[in-house]
Amino acid sequence: MFRLVRSFTTSTWGTSAAIFSVCVAGMLAGTSAQAASCKLPKSYYKNVSCIPNSALFLAIKDYGEPVALINKSGKPVVNLSAYQTVAVDKVASGVMPVLKNGRVGYINLQGREVIAPMYDQLGGNQWARAAADGRIIVKKGGQYGVIDTNNRTIVPFSSSITNISDYRGGVARIESRQGNRQVDVNGKEIAPPSTKAKPAPKNPASERAAAVAEPMEAKAAPPRHAPFTTLNPHQQDGLWGFVDDDGMIMITYSFDEVRPFSEGLAAVRIENTWGFLNLGGDVVIPFDYENDMRLSQAQTDAPPAWVFKNGVAWVGMSQQGERMCINKANVSLPCPS
Repeated sequence: MFRLVRSFTTSTWGTSAAIFSVCVAGMLAGTSAQAASCKLPKSYYKNVSCIPNSALFLAIKDYGEPVALINKSGKPVVNLSAYQTVAVDKVASGVMPVLKNGRVGYINLQGREVIAPMYDQLGGNQWARAAADGRIIVKKGGQYGVIDTNNRTIVPFSSSITNISDYRGGVARIESRQGNRQVDVNGKEIAPPSTKAKPAPKNPASERAAAVAEPMEAKAAPPRHAPFTTLNPHQQDGLWGFVDDDGMIMITYSFDEVRPFSEGLAAVRIENTWGFLNLGGDVVIPFDYENDMRLSQAQTDAPPAWVFKNGVAWVGMSQQGERMCINKANVSLPCPS
């Protein structure tokens, strides 16, 4: 999940701006070391800042209201003028929280409202949560619930629920007045492992007698949820996303091209740049790599481009025609021969 916006704006804002509606705290926090790596595009927008998705930039008004997401050419690709606030630090599973008329919704990186603004603000330090494992914690009528990135209810809204943790590894924790429980990505409760101890026998003789009396076959343990270990590419309306083995959408359709998950990461392309997602839909390697057609046309016995194998992925070609590779920490290194 994105944590910080990487730079500030190209102009100085007036001191009378009391509210910055694009998570300014995160923007200010990201102005240090990362700012130097951000190159702003030329555009006619007055205030432009970098965001964690390095293929896009945020244009805002003087007092912080969002205007548009623009690309590296300075052209608008997503119109944000209808929204009070956009949480560019919470892009995950291909969607981003937006605020309209005080209500929370979600758009994809092409600007389509995949979840109309209809939910309550969460309050506290955050008005919306980022998606995780294709699931989003939301509030409606003051009640917590869980939806997916297609706005289908996964955990029904209930006044008894006091909090829900973000999903990790396909599991979320629900806190309620009736007690706490864990649920999977389908909202099904996961039975905790049994911790009931067998009572101690009164004496060795009774212990031997009990052992003889017990059935030879132990009772089968209840099935436990196994978090998904991969997701499958799937196309809809000309865009790509990822689904689980049951066809449930886990990462919404936001990408122009994708590669299958390998070693927990999948390459995805937006316009002319590639990056890598993890199984939670978080961008872990930014969109820094150009869509070089030589990679798909190259005749080689090496693993295909944009796919990790043994911790290494082929992501580019030098001017001399040599392959360029990275590891999972996005560090350049020689490609395996």
